[in-house]
Amino acid sequence: MYIQTERLLLRPLNLQDAPAIQKHFPHWEIVQHLSAKTVKWPYPPDGAQKFLQNIALPAMARGDDWYFGITLKGDAAGEVIGVVHLRRDTAAGNRGVWLASGFQGKGYMQEAVGAVNDLAFGTLGFDKMVIKNAADNEASRRLKQKTAARHVATVPASHYIGGSPAQEIWELTAADWRAFRTAQEALARYCRPQAAPAALWTRRSATVQAFGHAAGKRGSRKLRGMPCRPCAVTALRPLRFAAG
Repeated sequence: MYIQTERLLLRPLNLQDAPAIQKHFPHWEIVQHLSAKTVKWPYPPDGAQKFLQNIALPAMARGDDWYFGITLKGDAAGEVIGVVHLRRDTAAGNRGVWLASGFQGKGYMQEAVGAVNDLAFGTLGFDKMVIKNAADNEASRRLKQKTAARHVATVPASHYIGGSPAQEIWELTAADWRAFRTAQEALARYCRPQAAPAALWTRRSATVQAFGHAAGKRGSRKLRGMPCRPCAVTALRPLRFAAG
């Protein structure tokens, strides 16, 4: 199962990806936010090989886990620079991600997660995703905020390699994800950027998901000319609906 986005190709991991994972994964800025129950630290020299042989590939063969290697479309070698792990086990969390340090800050993970969410809530039929992160993992929190997830709880934790004392729990429903995508499409089609921030959208809707629900119900003609609030989802700039 391959997924293409504007800049990325996501593909199932295989044993040939071990050298790339061994190069990009075992760095403190990545592993500090992961569980000591599943990741050894210091990372062993054959850690990637064993991960693929004993964990990722058997899990994919069972059919309830998907490990997507993130690669750049322009890279002929197809080197994996990160991973998105999707699974049906809600108790453990439905999604896990990591991205090589040198490729962070470019929007790659947001692009990859959006594509995997489309797959999960579309072809794979997920109704809801539960996503967890160390409470001190600000990048992971921002990723969830930018991709429509809703924070539902913060609980004590003691299993993180970096010692985070708490874990954040987030939820994303199929309905909210579809509304988020509807909002993106409506904004792209009917809005233009403003030089200054838009006036607050004073209707009850307070999130881009709510706007997406509204867009789906009201239709595009009723949305024209309506100002929208500066959205907390920073992937969508504050916009004002075009007059025509």
